[in-house]
Amino acid sequence: MSSSWIEVGAEADFAGQMKVFQIGRKKVAVAGLDGGIFAFDGLCPHAFGPMHRAEVDGAIVTCPYHAWRFDLRDAGREIHGYRPLAMYDVKVEAGIVHVLFEAAASAVVLDSRPCKLSYVAA
Repeated sequence: MSSSWIEVGAEADFAGQMKVFQIGRKKVAVAGLDGGIFAFDGLCPHAFGPMHRAEVDGAIVTCPYHAWRFDLRDAGREIHGYRPLAMYDVKVEAGIVHVLFEAAASAVVLDSRPCKLSYVAA
């Protein structure tokens, strides 16, 4: 399968925010957190919790279902050694964010409640 860079929006749209997209058959969360932009599986690998509703502490996201915690700066590693959260490569060109994804034509933003960014400094 071939991979392609899929445009998901302007870099400024992700500052301190998390959005969920349908890319192909996958839900993918894209977030601007802790000075970086990250793309990761929209569903927790444990119980398929909605990761776009995760609590955030820097670059660590916590699943709202059973509190599995994933470090986005460490390839999605679960901090207790459980299954990691799948991550996707991200690039920013001319202020536009792109996610590397297998065989997808486009990304569609899904409506959702905003995530709780209670730990992010303003």
